[in-house]
Amino acid sequence: MVAGADEEDGTFDPRNPRSNYSLYPIEHLLYCEDCLQIRCPRCVIEETLNWYCPSCLFEVPSSVVKSDGNRCTRNCFNCPVCISPLTVNSIEKPDAPSATGGPYILACPYCHWSTVETGIEFEKHTGVYGQLARVGNGGRAMPTAKERDKDREQRKDLEARQRDSRHLLSPSDDSPTADRESDKSTASRDHVFSNLGAFYKGQIEAQTPVNPFSAHDLNFSSPSAYSRIMNLYSSTGAKKQKRGKPTPMREAASELEGLVVHDMASDNAAIERIKRDGWNNTLSRTQKLAQPDPHVRFDNELRPIATLLCTKRSKRCRSCRHILSKPESKITSTRYKIKVLALTHIPRLSLRALPSAMTPSVPPTLGATAAAPFSYHNLRSGIPTHFLLQLSNPLFDTIRVTLATPSTVPGKVQTRVTILCPQFEVGANTDVWDDALSSSVPSGTRGSAADGQIEAGKVWDRGRNWTSVVIEVIPGFLRPITGFGQADHADELGEDDDLLEIPIFVRLEFETEANPEDRGLDDSRGSKGEKEKREEAFWTVVGAGCIAAM
Repeated sequence: MVAGADEEDGTFDPRNPRSNYSLYPIEHLLYCEDCLQIRCPRCVIEETLNWYCPSCLFEVPSSVVKSDGNRCTRNCFNCPVCISPLTVNSIEKPDAPSATGGPYILACPYCHWSTVETGIEFEKHTGVYGQLARVGNGGRAMPTAKERDKDREQRKDLEARQRDSRHLLSPSDDSPTADRESDKSTASRDHVFSNLGAFYKGQIEAQTPVNPFSAHDLNFSSPSAYSRIMNLYSSTGAKKQKRGKPTPMREAASELEGLVVHDMASDNAAIERIKRDGWNNTLSRTQKLAQPDPHVRFDNELRPIATLLCTKRSKRCRSCRHILSKPESKITSTRYKIKVLALTHIPRLSLRALPSAMTPSVPPTLGATAAAPFSYHNLRSGIPTHFLLQLSNPLFDTIRVTLATPSTVPGKVQTRVTILCPQFEVGANTDVWDDALSSSVPSGTRGSAADGQIEAGKVWDRGRNWTSVVIEVIPGFLRPITGFGQADHADELGEDDDLLEIPIFVRLEFETEANPEDRGLDDSRGSKGEKEKREEAFWTVVGAGCIAAM
């Protein structure tokens, strides 16, 4: 989990900033049965199974996702103000009824925002995504991609005829060019991008040589460009041919080629509006990033946000590509076909205060006062405190556990930790009735603490598949003891330095039935009840509480 041989051999430091990328709850960890290793989210490879809309639960093919993007192309939209799902409502006028029941709008039932504020209405209640793509703010029509390409070709032909006739039209003439110049401020960014894309596509085609399969010509659009580039730097005995330097591509120089001149009048108008209406009418950073056009500034320019698609993904081991998790392909199903959790392969560790320290051994009488509950947020510095570390075994085999922890917890606060019984056994996770009918020690039998005395080298309590041992913790001082010639370094402590986190190295040894496939033997040749020894080791961190300030 931690890169570097020196760091892997050393003590795990939960205070290290890199530890935030190595520590995960046990519920989030998977297990590879081929590698016999724990796999965290950094150790797996995700593969997308399918795409679907979380609002309408409609599965979207991957080809549609590549062409139309990762947004729902049906009637699913979110509010641009509060991101709640929008509903399609009818605003049919009584004096002018429509055959389709329209017009329709998108309205938010939570914050009551609607497309009426931006002047957008729809003729039908279905196919809202396609209708919204053809309508701009204020109800103006927006051309499609085919219409933009057709218009661009017509304007190119018109300019070519004007150059041939050497006749320039004046701005006051009633011509298509004059109309386009007057509507230049309302040109959409999609229109500009299509013009720029068509310009560079023409430049690339102009650079294509006559012989596209020549090894000494550079062709941008040929699929064999990689092989030709490799031939340029090959050191074979072929005679090098002199080749000319390719002509550099020029930049866009007109509106038809995608050139846009910055208009200072729009900036001045925006500044004056902010002075008049204030910052309340402007958009936040989150709202601007969620909009299809991130250059919008005011709330009357907001447009509905198409619902973002979700995916179902399977997870594979990064080392052996073994499938660790695979959900069912059905959209409405939340089940998994395969999911190998680490919970079923490694023990769970839990830490709690010693019961004898929390409650008295004798029940209190009516006149006596009950003992105060143990406060995990008020650990006293320098006072020994005993905790119980319990390990639960999920395996069907008895495991031998070896625990190790540094004598002093890493960090600025010097806290001493001692595990009184570092080596012990935990019973197998057998059936409860088998354990009750057996003649072994009954579940919940205390080992050396029957009289309430703590003894080193012996477990505190043990059950069917769990064992608890005592850990002695002496919390350190948040404020160092100052004396003559010593400075007070209390201000150097961070905001989380008072948290007591104990790193523990866990090593497991157990014997389990060997798999014939792992040994390379046939089922008929291998012995059925043969056992093999396995070992596993990992670092874990348990929280004990918070050290109280003096």
